[in-house]
Amino acid sequence: MRIILTIPALVLVFAGPAIAEPRTRTATFDTPRAEGSRTTVIDRAAGTFSRDAQATRKSDGATASRSYDRVRTDTGFTASGSATGFAGRTRSFETTRTRTENGSTTSGTYTGRGGETYTLSGNRARGQGSFSANQSVTRNSTGQTVFARDVSATRSGGQVSRTVNVTRPKGARPPRRR
Repeated sequence: MRIILTIPALVLVFAGPAIAEPRTRTATFDTPRAEGSRTTVIDRAAGTFSRDAQATRKSDGATASRSYDRVRTDTGFTASGSATGFAGRTRSFETTRTRTENGSTTSGTYTGRGGETYTLSGNRARGQGSFSANQSVTRNSTGQTVFARDVSATRSGGQVSRTVNVTRPKGARPPRRR
């Protein structure tokens, strides 16, 4: 009986350091139209996550790539990434999320494929029986808000009331995120 209980305990003791080590996973693909790979690195101890991918089109050798990096901070995380298409146009973003006492705030920038820059902002808050969140995207060259979203929800007597307002000015298009 003593041996049966000792083995699971030893597994847990020795598995701790192995779980803390960075893990790298690489996946490749090869189709009739393209070939490429994606590499993911997760380091839980350092609080980092990164994913890089690239693809090569076989018909003309054009390449596309994508990268994403996220780093945990004491108060939230920072993330950045970029994507370059087969035509060579690049889009990128940087964002920071900070935890607050009852929610979080988010801020960042986004650069579209055409070089247009945008400012992203938002916040979330939870209260006693309530939740609210808002997001906005502003085009830097004109100062125009191209997207805004406000959400509020309350819980009372077992019922949830939720309101969502989305604003997109006519002719204004927010950057596409994929």
